Amino acid sequence: MIESLDQEILLAFNASNSSFWDYFWLFFTDKITGTLFIGIFMLFMWKKSNFKTAFIIGVFVVVSVIFTDLLATLVKNVVARPRPCSINSEIADQIRLLADGLFKGKMIDSNAVKCEKYSFFSAHAAVAFAMASFLGKLLNRIHKAYFGVMLIWAFLVSISRIYLGFHYPSDIIVGSIFGFGVGILVYEFYDKIQIAFLKNYRFNPNK
Repeated sequence: MIESLDQEILLAFNASNSSFWDYFWLFFTDKITGTLFIGIFMLFMWKKSNFKTAFIIGVFVVVSVIFTDLLATLVKNVVARPRPCSINSEIADQIRLLADGLFKGKMIDSNAVKCEKYSFFSAHAAVAFAMASFLGKLLNRIHKAYFGVMLIWAFLVSISRIYLGFHYPSDIIVGSIFGFGVGILVYEFYDKIQIAFLKNYRFNPNK
């Protein structure tokens, strides 16, 4: 039942032949645009504090990304669920496969390799939500709207993986929840560390 619904939602979303939506989702799925998005907010936080504070926050972001990606990879290898576009998938011949990012041009041979990697759960969704929840909690100290902006960005990144045929909706849901949880835990750890050891470099934008 769940697997059938997973497939139906994926195929309905993936079936679009709109150039606009192709470019829209390719934009959000691309790691380059994601890096630029996070980079802009890191520069903003630097402006609101100082270089050392922003650098420390950046270290926590990198650690959360590495940790989340490693855990996602571990779970993928244990569960071993084929991607929708894999030759081992029941719906592989129904998937409209695009490039894996806006700046990668047309579909390339590496997509065939990517399709044979495992699907559950989505590392894109997990990493995006880990960064969004961690940075969103920090930016919440400036204005609550920033937390919402970060979550919307992570949501769009995650949904792009369904549109492009690399993940099922359930991969995205679990990855998003996992990543969000990691980001909150990293934030709580960061908060305790800065209070105990980094009092001079606390992120206090309204100070």
